[in-house]
Amino acid sequence: MIIMKFGGSSIKDAQAMLRVADIVEQHLPQQPLVVLSALGGVTDQLLRLHQVALEQKDLQLSSEFNNLKDRHLQMLKTLIAENRILDETMHFLNAELERLQTLLNAVKAIKVNSAELYSSIIGLGEILSTRIFEALLRSRNLPVTWQDIRPIMIVEKNGDDVAPKLDEIEKRVRLQFEHHLKHRELIITQGFLATLPNGAPTTLGRDGSDYTASLLGAALNVKEIQIWSDVDGILSADPTLIKEARPLPFMTFEEACELAYFGARVLHPATIQPALMHGIPVRVLNSQYPNEPGTLIVPDYKPTEHKAIKSIAYKENITLLTIESSKLLLSPKAIEDIFDILSRHGKKVYAVTKSATKLSVTIQNNGQDQSFLEELKHFGRIDVEPNKVVVSIVGEGLKANPLLTWQVIKMLHEHNIKIELISQFARQISMMFIIDEAFIDQTVRLIHDRFIAKQ
Repeated sequence: MIIMKFGGSSIKDAQAMLRVADIVEQHLPQQPLVVLSALGGVTDQLLRLHQVALEQKDLQLSSEFNNLKDRHLQMLKTLIAENRILDETMHFLNAELERLQTLLNAVKAIKVNSAELYSSIIGLGEILSTRIFEALLRSRNLPVTWQDIRPIMIVEKNGDDVAPKLDEIEKRVRLQFEHHLKHRELIITQGFLATLPNGAPTTLGRDGSDYTASLLGAALNVKEIQIWSDVDGILSADPTLIKEARPLPFMTFEEACELAYFGARVLHPATIQPALMHGIPVRVLNSQYPNEPGTLIVPDYKPTEHKAIKSIAYKENITLLTIESSKLLLSPKAIEDIFDILSRHGKKVYAVTKSATKLSVTIQNNGQDQSFLEELKHFGRIDVEPNKVVVSIVGEGLKANPLLTWQVIKMLHEHNIKIELISQFARQISMMFIIDEAFIDQTVRLIHDRFIAKQ
């Protein structure tokens, strides 16, 4: 059995969805369980609908809603001929769209940003896309069943952090899916959607469909988890900067985790963890070119296949924050208090360096609220440097090449690129450093040309 997850770009229109149906049909001997995102761009549209409902912009609300409705109904009519399957699916879609209208009217009426209403609204895209896809497969006379993931994907949330209740998910997966799997039915379900223990709707966060696929794969102990998108696997660099970036045939879980955490645009950062815990390989594939091998992520591979650097990832919109205080010298608790403030304000820290009286941290800018700076000023002088980028170079071969850090620093220095902060530990597979945003294109190009393209 395998898990096949398809992102929004893979099912963005009728032609793309037909292509995905062909791919799934070719994999029937492997008994796939299919996880779908919303149609490409739909979640963003639902976010806009929620916002204009809050702002009571009736004309824009009506226009956006009608566009959303027309897109899904027209897609269904394009894919399914006039018959019972079309009628049944049309009835379902209309009922869900009426529910969406009711939810939007509730938001408009109360003018309060309710977490439950918000999650119900932005999660509707997956319900609609999976019903259309299930109808398409039914029209091909395949043994298919549609399953609602919401009663299964039970999670707890602490702020923006999601903690799946793994034992509960596994129990519910086997209870809901056992009959269908026994009869070798093709299960179609949703990514992204989840439910809190009290029954309230929630989500796994943006791009959370990858996480859904991994959690289901772990619960069912599948042979392989496939993540299908619109790129040829995990690349050696961002293709928008490096046109000749090449797909990597394989990499380790640890390498993939590092790349995902530091901005690789293929995997959700949490995706790898459930698969890693169960030793399940993850394959990243391109739905537009399904015969390409993609990237296989495995627990480990032969040392002879290691390369010094596999890939470069980067995360923009970073601020370098330095706190200078004598309290850091005398009171270790001051550091704990500083991180408590950052955590309470939702500031994710990517790197830390400390001297006797200075503490430097890199945080991602995630909003206009700067009140945390006022709290930090109680510790001492604050220096705020925005417009930075965290760059991470990743490869198992870094463990065996202690000179590589020096070579990278020397090369960037020769090109007048200043490194603000650097972090690397012994036997670590990644090297992370901070630079100004203005140098990101040049930095990625230099490292790719010198250390990846010529390997």
